[in-house]
Amino acid sequence: MSGREEYGARFVGEQRVLDNFLQFNASLSGRKVHEKWGNDGLFDTALTMNPTIPVFNEDGTYYQPNSPTDIHNPVNDLKNNVSNGDRIYLLGNGDVKVNLIQTDKHYLNTSLSYALQYNDLKSNFYTPSTSSESYWNGYAGRANINYQKWWTNRLEWLGNYTLTLDDHQLKAVVGYSWERTRWEQSGNENMGFVYDSMNYHGIGNGTYLHDGKANMWAGSSESTLIGFFGRLNYNFKDMLFASASMRREGSTKFGANKKWGSFPSVSLAWEIIRTPFAEGLSRTFQSLKPRISYGVTGRSDFNAYQSLSTYSGYGAYYIDGEWINGYAPSVNANPDLAWEKSTAFNVGVDFVAFDSRLRGSVEYYDRRSQDLLYNYTAPQPPFIYNSILVNVGTTKDTGVELVLDYDVLTKTALKWTTGINWSTGKTKLTKLSSDVYQMSYLDLYRKPGVGTSEYFFRVEEGGTIGQYYGFEHAGIDENGLLMVYDNDGKAVPAAQADPAWKRNIGNGAPKHFLSWTNTFTWNNWDLSMLMRGAFGYKIFNMRRYGMGLKGCGTDNVLATAYTDYADVNAGGSIISSYFLEKGDYFKLDNVTLGYTFMPQKRNLLESLRVYLSAKNLFTLTGYKGNDPSIVTSTGITPGIDSNSAYPQAFQLTLGVTVRFH
Repeated sequence: MSGREEYGARFVGEQRVLDNFLQFNASLSGRKVHEKWGNDGLFDTALTMNPTIPVFNEDGTYYQPNSPTDIHNPVNDLKNNVSNGDRIYLLGNGDVKVNLIQTDKHYLNTSLSYALQYNDLKSNFYTPSTSSESYWNGYAGRANINYQKWWTNRLEWLGNYTLTLDDHQLKAVVGYSWERTRWEQSGNENMGFVYDSMNYHGIGNGTYLHDGKANMWAGSSESTLIGFFGRLNYNFKDMLFASASMRREGSTKFGANKKWGSFPSVSLAWEIIRTPFAEGLSRTFQSLKPRISYGVTGRSDFNAYQSLSTYSGYGAYYIDGEWINGYAPSVNANPDLAWEKSTAFNVGVDFVAFDSRLRGSVEYYDRRSQDLLYNYTAPQPPFIYNSILVNVGTTKDTGVELVLDYDVLTKTALKWTTGINWSTGKTKLTKLSSDVYQMSYLDLYRKPGVGTSEYFFRVEEGGTIGQYYGFEHAGIDENGLLMVYDNDGKAVPAAQADPAWKRNIGNGAPKHFLSWTNTFTWNNWDLSMLMRGAFGYKIFNMRRYGMGLKGCGTDNVLATAYTDYADVNAGGSIISSYFLEKGDYFKLDNVTLGYTFMPQKRNLLESLRVYLSAKNLFTLTGYKGNDPSIVTSTGITPGIDSNSAYPQAFQLTLGVTVRFH
């Protein structure tokens, strides 16, 4: 058995929803979707061809350059590689709800829900004997057929009770959830074909199968998650609000000693305006509600069997005159493999003021991820395999969020509402080692390229997430060579850089995020605009690093290498602050103009709205690479402009919305 993902230099798991209580309707529905795609050739982006090199030979066949190593003819790949498949989705759910008690003071109901998700995928690939891949790997064509399927069964029961006594209201929810997820895979691959015409349909005809060098694989995994939960909400005169919940969950993914976890949450809010002594405040505020909350959630978003000792095949061995397949441990058992936990502490105030024209909230948050999973070096002995997945790390994310909406114009035919959403924060790695498992730092996001050993980020215990780790640029010498600073502050050619001179050279995580919305209405017309931006961070320009300078190491460079950067005669080949640029941007993301027709007789038609919407209109930035808004700015490895994201295009949409009576 095997999983679908290997664990690298990263923490695993994603944030789960704090309040995981679902609402159900008395309905039964199902949906099946069949999806096909075909003949989209694969584009190997490892090395593409210099545009001065011909696409075809004189006889009409595709030209294959023999330098540099692994260079591909992209036209050949796009035209002749075959990549297609079939996918089937099956989604179904059934819900039933029963009202048991319904009086002025008591309300009790119960519901039961079942859901099924099924995903079936068969993918096929063939690259012919004339492809660049075949040329560089020394075989005549490669065929690959892979089949996977996933299915999830989910059952949940809820009980809801409401008690209303004069000024008091109490709501209680209890429930149980069960979820089982399964995955299976099987595939095969063969190389060396006499004829390309059969492509992957003739996968059994490849010579590698007869020579014992073809590939075959299979895998499966299964996990079960169950939970018991309860929640109490209390409301006194719509003035005091309190809530408390507890969720107890167990998963088969965790170790024998840690399969269960408990996740509580509490919150309290106070509507000051409804208190007797707040009459003076009520002249300005229509609502003033301070609030505080604390909650814990658990994460189990990783592959099954990581807590168990598993074995994998490690080739064949000749013993006593015959070949014996060998197996060896691939995962160390960890009976204490436990839940990752996320704790969130929030203090804020919501308010409505000035005859409800001003609305907003201010909030301070402290979010911590604890017991984060990471592969550490395992002491040998007692462990057999050289690494083990354990709970050690902790991160801390603190910051402030502000939301404001204001009705600028309300008493005229033209009405205008504007709003901003601003946030600032910082994430730190507060714990990386334990008494048993030690690590002085994490190196994250290895630089692309064959044989490279550099990483963009290094995070130490107590350090800030998103810090670039590299050489500090020290200018350009008279020969056009990039320089870096050594530890004594002396400028040295980049080609002679010593890794011991590396340091923190910037941060790829924005200090500030801002969005600004404006909505206008005039008679039947409406106009809305959304602008957003990020500020206070650096982006590593991989395009300039990889193809923006003369001598970058590829056959093709940008024209700016001979204009904007003509004074540089050699590429950097190392991570330095020379390639860092301010990533600040502010863009007009969306503008929508609409007109609503209101018929005089509304027997059938209630209204008809025609609108024109434009997206990605312009971006204000000093950054010279891709649109900075598509560069990842969150997570533990932000700010790398890897050129992998497709540039955002200007979009114009004309639409009609019809409402029937």
